[in-house]
This record gives sequence, structure tokens and C-alpha cells, in this order.
Amino acid sequence: MKILHTADWHLGKSIEGRERQEEQIKVMDEICQIADEEQIDLVLIAGDIYQTVNPPAWAENLFYETIHRLSDYGKRGVIVISGNHDQPERIKAANPLADKQGIYLVGMPTDQLQPSIFTRDGQVIVKDAGIGWLQLNLPKKNESAMVSVLPYPSESRIKQLFTQSYDSKEIRKAYSEFIGKWYTAQESLFKKDTVNLAMSHLFVQGGSASDSEIEIQVGGAYTVEPNHLPSYVQYVALGHLHRPQAVKGTPSLTRYAGSPLAYSFSEANHKKSVTILDLKPGGTAEPYEIPLRSGNPLIAKDFVNGIIEFETWIEEDGKNPAWLDITLHVPHPLSMEEITRIRKMHDGIIHIRVLTPELEEALNTITTNSKDPAELFHKFYQFKVGAEPNREVVQLFLELFQQQEEEMGDEE
Repeated sequence: MKILHTADWHLGKSIEGRERQEEQIKVMDEICQIADEEQIDLVLIAGDIYQTVNPPAWAENLFYETIHRLSDYGKRGVIVISGNHDQPERIKAANPLADKQGIYLVGMPTDQLQPSIFTRDGQVIVKDAGIGWLQLNLPKKNESAMVSVLPYPSESRIKQLFTQSYDSKEIRKAYSEFIGKWYTAQESLFKKDTVNLAMSHLFVQGGSASDSEIEIQVGGAYTVEPNHLPSYVQYVALGHLHRPQAVKGTPSLTRYAGSPLAYSFSEANHKKSVTILDLKPGGTAEPYEIPLRSGNPLIAKDFVNGIIEFETWIEEDGKNPAWLDITLHVPHPLSMEEITRIRKMHDGIIHIRVLTPELEEALNTITTNSKDPAELFHKFYQFKVGAEPNREVVQLFLELFQQQEEEMGDEE
């Protein structure tokens, strides 16, 4: 049974207000082509389908077109779960029609999944199902897959308070134990003669995050210890982190597929891909990645010799479509006319940071000598944004900084 694992599409997401619709259409087309070329039997889409709970119409249209193509008119299984960016009801809204094509949309962890009423020759059906799991019969290989499905499990979606404590360590412990109990309760459902899988949208401790993952958990409270993931499955397919990566310390092989496009400049060097594996009942998962080539690269580059060096780079290497985050070392602050001229050199410029000798010296002095977090933040914000932070932003930073200091003190 060949399985394709993908996640974190974030359809509708822009970059600093720049639309990325064309890139997202191309990468969805590429994923569909890979599914056909690799003769995939089952597609696992592990959450964060959209960037927001109310995505633009074109993003919804693209999602439905993509899963329709992936299903191959019901000959290939497709399972989709919601992530923390998704509105669960929106994800599962089309289920009554989607499951006629071998597509199964799971919005809430508590959704009661149902077996197929009618069997259809040559098409995927749900042989059995319940809350948080389903067994698919896949006709191409005459095999069944048991899949545990756990959409993003927040307290509001589970409708359960994990702990009365406000302490981040206690919250983390209770949350992680809840996930462990969830999987323990399902263990008896899994069989030796099926391909056994689990899929969820979680932040497992030890995973490498990037700036584009908006963490709604403060201080890492809603993270899961690796040992609380299931041991009785052959592969755990995760969504949430945008870098493709295996997770260490888990009882079963566990991977984040990563996002299909780079969504922040912290992902500039990420190699985007989908994960493929070929599994038989009782077999060992040996996943491999197929690179994705669609989408403009994100390039963060430092130009020590300023505008002249940037102009040379544009002429030699910078003519292809890309999104740029550039730092220019210049002898004096640039005028608005100079900045406008620089922006006209390349359509994909997102950030222009100007670093004069005086500012560089001040930053170095503050970094090495200052003990005042407000001063450090003030200079950092000025460098990154190009403007002065207002009082409310500085105050919010100081409150978060104090909270982090207290948490670190508790852990020591």
C-alpha cells in the first residue's frame, strides 16, 4: 500500500500582503501529479488546510478541486483532518458527498465517523468506523488500512478541561497525558492484518519550528511528550510544523510532512516535499521524500557592499521570481526616493533593512553590554521593522519576557 503524507497547505496565506494564489495552485497540481506518478493508494492530509477560519472563495475552491483529483474518482483514499488554523465545521461540511469519492473529512476529535452504507466495485469504502478512527478498504491493493484520526485537540474542541492549574508545566503534563490516554483507548481496535496508521495535528516536543507557525500555546504548554504517541501503529503522520522532519523518541516512526511552500523567511533554506511510504501489514515504515519544485523561493540575503552589490546580484542571479528579505549595509540612512528605486529593481522585495555603521555599532554595543531587555527589544524592533515600537508593544514584550523568566526560573 503506497501512502502519501502531506500537511500545512495554508491555502489563502499571503506574504506581507502579497498574494500567493498562483504558487498555491501550482503546488497543489504538483502534489496531484506525484500521487498519480507514484501510484498512491492513500493520501493523508494532516491539517491546516487553510490559513484562516474564513478563507477566500478561491482557496476553498482549490481545496475541493485538489482532493477531488487526489481521490481519482473514489479509487484512491483521501483522509483530511483539521488543524489549529482551520474551522472544523468548514472542513467536514462536504462529508456527505465527499465520502462517495473515497474522501473522508474529519473536523473535530469527537466526530462520530460512519462506515459506508453502500459498497462500490473498484472504489474505496469505510468498512468500519467510530470516534477518532476508521478502517478503509482500498481496492487497488485489496488491503485495508486502520487509521487513527485526531484533528487538532484543543480544550475547546475536545470540550474538556485538561487541568485546573495555570502552571505551564502542569498544563503540559496534563495535555500530554490526555493524548497518551486517547491513543491507549484505541489500541484494541488495531489488527495484525491491516496497515496501521495514526494522523494528528500536534506539536511534539523536540520538533523544529519556524516563524510561520503561529503558536497559540504560551510557553509550550500544549506540547506532547514523544512517548505518549501510539506504539501499535506503523507510522504516525503529523501536521503543524513546517519543516519536513522525523520526530525522535517516539514508539513508532513519526514524521512531520512539512508545508508545501515556504511561508516565512525562517523557512528560506527548507527543502519542501511530500512524504511517501510503501507499507504492508506488519511491515516496517521506510518513508522517503519527493521534493516539491513549485513556488517562488524565499531568499534572505545580506549585502555588505550595499546598493551596488545588490544591483550586481540582481543582474547576475536575481532575475528569477522570488520573495526577498534584504539587508543593505550603507554609509548613511536612505531617502524614500532611494528605497523606492531599490524596490523597483525586483518585484519580490518584501523587506529592506538598512544598516549604517552607527546603527551596527549601537546594536553590537547593546548586544554585548546592555542588561535592559526593553532597550534590546527597542533596537531589535527598529532594525527589523524600520520604525519605533509604540508603548503598548514594548509593554507587551516586557510582560511576555517576565513570564518567560519566571518559567525558566521554575524549571531550574
